[in-house]
Amino acid sequence: MKNNTFLKIAVLSVFFVQMGVGTITPAIASIAAAFPDVPFTSLLLVSTLAVLMSVPATLISGRLAGGVVKYKTLLIIGMILFIGGGMAPYFMTTSSFTAILIVRAIFGIGLGIVTPLGAALIIAFFDGEVRAQMMGLSGVVGNVGGILFQLLGGFAATISWEYAFLVHGLGIVTLVIVLFLPEPAKAPVQAVGEAKPKLPGAVFAFAGLIFFMMVLIYPMLVNMSSIIAAGGMGTAGDAALVLTMFTVGGMLGGLIFAKVFGIFKSNTMPVGVALIAVAMVSIGLGNSIAFMYIGTTIAGIGLSFIMPSIFMNLGAAVHPSQMPTASGIVMASMNVGGFCSAYFFALLAGVMGVDMMVNIKFPFYVSMITFAAIAIALLFIKPKPQSAAQPE
Repeated sequence: MKNNTFLKIAVLSVFFVQMGVGTITPAIASIAAAFPDVPFTSLLLVSTLAVLMSVPATLISGRLAGGVVKYKTLLIIGMILFIGGGMAPYFMTTSSFTAILIVRAIFGIGLGIVTPLGAALIIAFFDGEVRAQMMGLSGVVGNVGGILFQLLGGFAATISWEYAFLVHGLGIVTLVIVLFLPEPAKAPVQAVGEAKPKLPGAVFAFAGLIFFMMVLIYPMLVNMSSIIAAGGMGTAGDAALVLTMFTVGGMLGGLIFAKVFGIFKSNTMPVGVALIAVAMVSIGLGNSIAFMYIGTTIAGIGLSFIMPSIFMNLGAAVHPSQMPTASGIVMASMNVGGFCSAYFFALLAGVMGVDMMVNIKFPFYVSMITFAAIAIALLFIKPKPQSAAQPE
């Protein structure tokens, strides 16, 4: 079964929808025009509310998967909510903005349910080199899905804002495929009288690490257009192309991850972090559009090394029955980190007396130093592989 082509396609299809939250980002301006009385900060909830709702759903899904509820059952429920909540605003053009936010929250819950299950399924079904290959390909499929959802969402929004929501119907492909996904064998449970395995500290260490790294990376995603405009390097269209290279870099990194992991083993994650440090140097110190392209591409490659490495390390560090929970904690931390980024840098700038309106590249100066320090630290800090159950 581990070499079954359909099984691989079915598992990878779960990653196809994981970046679907960006579908309506290109339609924000059109939505704002359709609801002129709604403050712009409230309009942004159309996107951010789904992310926020996905966090508790991710944690709960990871806790239930494979034990209380079957993987397939959770996937089906999650995809129904993803598709239904995602497409619903198309049919609500005469509804209130609050009603649209409610279905966006439902969409976020569906996304959150699905999010931790992909990595957990890879750990459950595959091992060795095939596992590394699947982890790498998961990033490729996720990025392809992200590009497709966003491009089609932007194209649909040129017709009318509500058409952008119909693009979530692409999730039907994943739903149909997972209907035929076999349920992985239940992870071994402790014998009578044996201590229940305790979630190792490595899980929370990785969660904290990815939370902090997303805090540091997010200014690249949200400030790029401002950096390019302030530096006279191009237009909003150039900024969009620059950010597209982040996704392209992620795809390239995913394609070569298995080879890189085979060479560097446990040092693959420090390599990825070092690459992001280089990317931040390119963006922070660069003064032309070429440096922005180089920086975002290298950052995409680096992150595509980091995330699979984290899940590979989790697979070795936790009891098999704990992988869905561990995956859920890490993915939830990743989303929360992105949300907290702006507040973190605002606080840090205030403490250091920096005006970020003037020094717009301040976050990148902080990030390049911090990522370099993290890369060095990770060369000496390794997670311990899971062996015996630890008593709670």
